[in-house]
Amino acid sequence: MKRLGIHTFQFYRLLLLYNIAFTVLALFLLIFNAGSINAGTVVVLLISAKIIGFISALALHYFSAKENYFYFRNAGYGIKRMFISTFAIDLSICVLLIILSKIILHAATYFKG
Repeated sequence: MKRLGIHTFQFYRLLLLYNIAFTVLALFLLIFNAGSINAGTVVVLLISAKIIGFISALALHYFSAKENYFYFRNAGYGIKRMFISTFAIDLSICVLLIILSKIILHAATYFKG
């Protein structure tokens, strides 16, 4: 189980730059439309952008770097399992950041007035 975690994080590291780019793009789009979108819609849009970004990153990585998959297959891990576990990590990081931002914004409005 320990090796699965290490291999999953190694695989996630390969996709991290793509995920950061899609997340920053989604945040910029949400910031520029901040006046016309309510808070519930922001969460839905951010999570859907994260899902679309992750699928796009997987597709781009799958077609451009197929030689990386042989390492994980030779280690005994299926690519489908690696996709699912990295998606779970990515989505849980996104949800934790959303919860943390909600707590900080709520605390800021509480202390503000």
